[in-house]
Amino acid sequence: MAVRLTSRSAQTTRRAGEAACGVCRSSRARRPSRPSAPGLRTLASGSSTSKTWYEEKYERNFQRKKRERVYTGRKDDDSIKVQRVQWYPGHIAKAERLLKERLKAVDVILELRDARIAFSTEHPDLDSWAGNKPKILVLNRVDMVSKYEFRRLEGHFNSLGVEVVGTNGKTGQGVPKLVRRAVSVSSAVNEKRASKGLLPREVRAAVVGFPNVGKSAIINRLMKRKACESANIPGVTRQLRWIKAGDELYVLDAPGVLPSSLEDQTAAQNLAICNDIGKASYLESAIAGVLVERVRGLPKSEEILRTMEDRYKISPKGVTGEEYVYMLADRLFNGHIETAGARMLRDYGKGNLGKFALELPPK
Repeated sequence: MAVRLTSRSAQTTRRAGEAACGVCRSSRARRPSRPSAPGLRTLASGSSTSKTWYEEKYERNFQRKKRERVYTGRKDDDSIKVQRVQWYPGHIAKAERLLKERLKAVDVILELRDARIAFSTEHPDLDSWAGNKPKILVLNRVDMVSKYEFRRLEGHFNSLGVEVVGTNGKTGQGVPKLVRRAVSVSSAVNEKRASKGLLPREVRAAVVGFPNVGKSAIINRLMKRKACESANIPGVTRQLRWIKAGDELYVLDAPGVLPSSLEDQTAAQNLAICNDIGKASYLESAIAGVLVERVRGLPKSEEILRTMEDRYKISPKGVTGEEYVYMLADRLFNGHIETAGARMLRDYGKGNLGKFALELPPK
């Protein structure tokens, strides 16, 4: 037969526990509901579908990035107001220190730039590192710009006394010409050695440029085999090494180098549009909006905007770049603006929006 506890201590313990539970319940009842973040799209009332934890976390991260420091390209122009783009991973700082030392043993410098943004991919300190060494400007991805745009770029740099070679790392276009020019520019080295009674040696060339401008792809073409890992993301190459490319050329493969601080935010946004900088440093939806605004200032803007309209079935006329990305998200991606922004940037990178440069020299 069970014995019921009726002692004073048992009753006191039970009452204390009930009181504690009552406090917990009352505190939960009084706890204020968490306010929703401004600007977030909420589900319609009465909808049976609720957001997953991933969607809630994604929206919190999105709002956090939107609150970070912003940059506006032109005064009083909110159409291209985006967060400040900044990216400088640790391996680049180390590679830059080693590159400065290795350039002392180099005969010629092959500076690679993205033909779509030939001015934004110019490193401001490279000339001081190179000193008096000869330099060849290699405009890679010429297949992504029109022939007219490449001729304008080539004529501009030639007028400044800079030799230009256009290349395509995917097909090898322009690579044989690049080898001939590198060997001929460095012929003075072997002439000097011959005057001293020394045997000729291979020319030493350094391939230098921003991340993801196609350095590894060009070196693989020089080697006529896959000697370097190559991918369409910045930061694949992380170490310096010498590679023998034929009987007359040694190539120094170096990681992409960036200025430690991207003060020119117009250039930084161009790097983001062309995927020449880490994606962790920007919102793809914001950069896609910048792309639309950049296109409006190009000579053949009407043709490009018409291509956008044909592809996405949405007219970009009369709306800002940011609004256009939101419209695309609503139409094709169930309101997910980051997915819409990534789609637009990927389409530009594949040439689906047309082949055009974002930067051209003045006429």
